[in-house]
Amino acid sequence: MWRDRSTRALLIAAVVLALLLLVSKLWSPRTRDRSFRDVVMTLDTAAVTSFSLFPSTLGHRELRFDRSPDGWTVREGDRSHRADDARIREFLGGHAHMRVKRLTGFMDLVKERYELTDSLRETAVFRLVDGGERTVHYGRNTFAPGNVGMWSAVNLPGEREVFAVEGTMSMYAEQPLDEWRTKWLVRGEAVHVRSLRFNYSMDTAFTVERTGDTWTVGADTADQSKVDGYLASLMQARAQAFADTVNITGLAPDYSLEVGFDDGRPPITIQVFTGWSSLVAVSSLDPRSKLRFDPSRELPRLFRTRGHFLP
Repeated sequence: MWRDRSTRALLIAAVVLALLLLVSKLWSPRTRDRSFRDVVMTLDTAAVTSFSLFPSTLGHRELRFDRSPDGWTVREGDRSHRADDARIREFLGGHAHMRVKRLTGFMDLVKERYELTDSLRETAVFRLVDGGERTVHYGRNTFAPGNVGMWSAVNLPGEREVFAVEGTMSMYAEQPLDEWRTKWLVRGEAVHVRSLRFNYSMDTAFTVERTGDTWTVGADTADQSKVDGYLASLMQARAQAFADTVNITGLAPDYSLEVGFDDGRPPITIQVFTGWSSLVAVSSLDPRSKLRFDPSRELPRLFRTRGHFLP
């Protein structure tokens, strides 16, 4: 009799233990991580004709980006500007194959922790060439484990899960209009530069030109290493801020540089004006934008004298 009771007790204990193990496997966080999909979304970035961002920092006002044969433009209300194509490619590239790095939790539990509430989140709407749309919500950016790279918290509309994905899309999605505008003065590859035509308001003008592998300044042979060093710096020339409110109407440029290329692209012209409160640069890359120009650092770096290029 005692043995029968003992056997039944052992059987009941074994059944209870088996049930506990089963429940543990079904509901443990690690099991959930393994059971969820590996990819949040994929996006054919070449098929994106336009997209909109609704940054919380702007009160969720729309920033609209449109693709054209000449590149991307960005618009906020009535303000429309040329956008930095490289910046947009990097942002879109993070969505091409958005892999899950971690399931961070469910919206009802973690939306405040990861800034995915209606008032804190950023939203992107991508419009595709076939008329379809894809929408993503972004929370905050965090450092990846080991501080190697960045992760973005994302959620798709109508889904409960919040995923961590690799990339800085969250950071990009909250930036204001000016951070998307192009600040480049020159873009290209130094190997394709054929000529540099300098013109200064004090009636000084000269040309640095390449014929074959030889650079010349007028009738004189230039120092190859000096030209190479200048071109490496020139290809990185960009401004740090805009000067939208500075009036340069009717002013003649004090400094002008035309960069010619041998790959069929049109030359790039940079003009610098002395405005009422600062120097203002205008590049033919985006002639509608006025850029603040640093007189102590950028001016001597970009506009060199004839003697600088000679041996």
